[in-house]
Amino acid sequence: MKQSKKDILLEIIRFLIVGGIATLCDYIVYYSFKLVILKKMNELPKEIICVALGFLTGLIINWLLQKFVYRYIDKDSSKNKKLFIKFLIVSLIGLLITELGMLAAKPTFDRLYLTIIFRFDFWNLFFKCLMTVIVLIWNYLARKFYVFKKDLEKLEK
Repeated sequence: MKQSKKDILLEIIRFLIVGGIATLCDYIVYYSFKLVILKKMNELPKEIICVALGFLTGLIINWLLQKFVYRYIDKDSSKNKKLFIKFLIVSLIGLLITELGMLAAKPTFDRLYLTIIFRFDFWNLFFKCLMTVIVLIWNYLARKFYVFKKDLEKLEK
């Protein structure tokens, strides 16, 4: 049974809900460390650490909620380790894309620093959101057609 357009649309909506929850947690951890916990650390290592910690939080939440998104996933727990490795590889590529994008944008948001209420760094948030959108597209496509591909193929037969 092939996935209908309606099933694909609902899957994308579920992906966005799960991704939204994971992204919210990612941002909370990222900004908590950046603005409070590691406040006095040098900027470059702080940026790398904060992005990585936020990413790790989002990764864990995303993994725990994947069966909500891809409802056709085989419930066989023996496959979970292999699926998690693939999921982790895709996610690490997403982290690399985010880290490289944030580091490449750093000179730009340093020059365009705009103070809003509570000295909030607008350009840092803008580039983090931009990288989130890019990685969101990467994650959906890679998870659907690489991580959970065999499960999708079973559904289509």
